[in-house]
Amino acid sequence: MAKYSITDFSKGDQVHHLSNTKLKMVVVEIVTEENEISCRWVDDKGQIQCEEFMPEELGKSDDLRRRIKSITAL
Repeated sequence: MAKYSITDFSKGDQVHHLSNTKLKMVVVEIVTEENEISCRWVDDKGQIQCEEFMPEELGKSDDLRRRIKSITAL
């Protein structure tokens, strides 16, 4: 997984916390001066949650997509 800085994120990006790749969040605000990214998600109970993270804590959801490998017969 890549390590990101605050400039690598944009509002609307789908992200996950590096400690829990199953929890998908959306970037709703970026505060460059404080090096914080505000993310929103819906928890298991259907409640909307919002919390601030440092960019080093987050990964982009595209990083988790499986790579398709081509296999050739010999």
